[in-house]
Amino acid sequence: MTHITNVLKLTGVTKTYHPRGRPAVAALRDVSLTLEPGGFKVVCGASGSGKSTLLLTAGGLLAPNAGSVHVRGDDIYRFSSEARARFRAHRIGFVFQQFHLIPYLNILENVLAPTLAAACEEAEARARRLIDAFGLAHRIDHPPSELSTGERQRVALARAMLNEPALVLADEPTGNLDEDGSEIVLQHLREFARRGGAVLLATHDRSVEADERLTLESGVLLSQ
Repeated sequence: MTHITNVLKLTGVTKTYHPRGRPAVAALRDVSLTLEPGGFKVVCGASGSGKSTLLLTAGGLLAPNAGSVHVRGDDIYRFSSEARARFRAHRIGFVFQQFHLIPYLNILENVLAPTLAAACEEAEARARRLIDAFGLAHRIDHPPSELSTGERQRVALARAMLNEPALVLADEPTGNLDEDGSEIVLQHLREFARRGGAVLLATHDRSVEADERLTLESGVLLSQ
């Protein structure tokens, strides 16, 4: 059996947009990146630098024009769209700045949402444990509209971790939070990495601590 050393490996990834009636925009230019189990890397960059495109491409949601994306050794863009969706549900957790919670579902139901794509045993019990670990047990029956901004981000993070993914991709997860709320979210992400998960976090906040800090400038990935 082949030993998998990288959770995420991008090789020569290029993504170019072709907006109608306007010049092509190169969002990613020959980007290569590896992330090992337990790794926590931060990608910084200004708005429009390509951070979100990088995470969407790494997570199997946006096919590159060139290059390859491997997650746990699998070339994910060789999968069919259906197989890639199943793979994402099992292996990859997403955390977005805007949370993307379903407004008519309560906290428990929102955390359980990934099981719609990948049924897993004891999902509800695991969801309840996560909700408790994130300090939200007293809010479990509440809809997102009754939560603070920080609480909604913790719900989104619990949802991302429900299926025990190998990789968490976080796009500006602290962008809407105050200092205390930001630190709570970052603590949970660091704990996930300490348990052997891998985290790739995109942010404009250069104060976020990580194993390695990278910078995206006009689609070019630079190491600091």
